[in-house]
Amino acid sequence: MSSATDRLSTATGRIDRSLQPLAGVYNRLFGDYFGEMNGLQFVLIFGTAAALLTAPLWGNFGLVRAMTVAAIWAIFAMSWDIQSGYTGYISFGHSVLSGAAGYTTAMLIHNVNPELSMMITIPVSVFAALVVGLLVALPSLRLAGPYFSLITFVSVLIFYRLIPSFSQYTGGETGIQSVEVFTYDPFARYYYMIIPMFLIAIVLTLIARSNIGLILMSIRENEAAVNAAGINATKFKIFSFALSSIPMGIGGVLLVHFGGGVDPTTFIVVDRSIEMIAIAVLGGMSSILGPLGGAFFLIVLRDYVLTEIAGFSSPIRWTVFWGLVLVVLVFVRDGLFRKLWHGLDRFGGDRR
Repeated sequence: MSSATDRLSTATGRIDRSLQPLAGVYNRLFGDYFGEMNGLQFVLIFGTAAALLTAPLWGNFGLVRAMTVAAIWAIFAMSWDIQSGYTGYISFGHSVLSGAAGYTTAMLIHNVNPELSMMITIPVSVFAALVVGLLVALPSLRLAGPYFSLITFVSVLIFYRLIPSFSQYTGGETGIQSVEVFTYDPFARYYYMIIPMFLIAIVLTLIARSNIGLILMSIRENEAAVNAAGINATKFKIFSFALSSIPMGIGGVLLVHFGGGVDPTTFIVVDRSIEMIAIAVLGGMSSILGPLGGAFFLIVLRDYVLTEIAGFSSPIRWTVFWGLVLVVLVFVRDGLFRKLWHGLDRFGGDRR
């Protein structure tokens, strides 16, 4: 076993050295902004990006559809991570942010004008998510520990209960199913989702690796020390929640235009927030790209491998989904993709 391990290490070391010139060019140009990478890390990141961008060329309909859904959930998981993963303030209410955006789009079209342009509905919907995010963050982030998590949990329950109370505007339990989809072409629809996902990943990674990201991580490790250093930790916590709200709103808009409608079960219930957390945990919290990888791994597994290839029923699929998350929590607490990234780091690279 030791001999086989040594041979594998030698082989991967040679591959890394052969790829190092490419990684060196990247490190000189972008290393200060996104972190330096060794050859293996470079090929992992850019090879994965190339595979995602060309998926319609090699994937079948079922796989591409699952990857389209995964792109939306990747946005949700990365958005949750920049707030909860980095600050350590775990939110159980992020689905209320995507729900605010989705419902704003649907209600504008349903109640105001069915011909409203997306150039109007999309920015208004993202702004609605930001407003709701601030309404949740301002009172809750002055608290600590479980009290913050409880308030975010209650915010979902309040939003969910308000929907049937204003059913003439929200459509009640059945929701509103009159939203225009971006396109019915499955491959074009994929790019409508994957391109915003990449842009959001780049922006959030850039922020996470900046001084702002360092402050957010410092809050997670020792908030009292951050305040003692003269930095207003509450201000940065509120900022992180507001920052998280914007891509959550974008994801909510993409989801409503993907399905052509909105309803409380798809957008609001706390299960959606728990799924975001599960994806981030499986991929690796406080890493941005970890939750992205976790989204594609879990959603493709659930919606394509277990559904179309294995033919499992819904209860079995969800059992496998949550069972896998439980195994990762017990045995790979840093997440699968953070574990992989740190494993490649022994050849030289970045550990963040």
